[in-house]
Amino acid sequence: MQKIPINLAAPGMMLAKPVTKENGMTIMAEGMELTESLISRLESMKIERITVKGNPVDMGGAGSGTKWGERLERLDVLFRKHPKDKWMMRVKGRMGQYFQIKAAAQEAKAKAIQAAMAADDEPDEPVESEG
Repeated sequence: MQKIPINLAAPGMMLAKPVTKENGMTIMAEGMELTESLISRLESMKIERITVKGNPVDMGGAGSGTKWGERLERLDVLFRKHPKDKWMMRVKGRMGQYFQIKAAAQEAKAKAIQAAMAADDEPDEPVESEG
């Protein structure tokens, strides 16, 4: 199972955990298969992350060069004095997961903006008139 930013979700992915609102209300049940319309609906509800089955998104180098990626890279320095403290290492691990998700989301958003701008820059094909 993998927690991913909603903007990296793709049709066909299966939910590993239910999606809930802040008040605890379940929006989508575990095991549901995502579609374009469901993903759009989650985005419109301001859902930031979901947990999907398997590991469909490679986030190994995700977000390098983003502010969240920079924070992820600094964790080793910030926790260097606590290598034997299991609780501090647990905090470091959780922060690392959080920063990785945020970095991947930021990178995906930037790519979507670039793609939209590139699509706007492409000239429309001329329409041939019948006659």
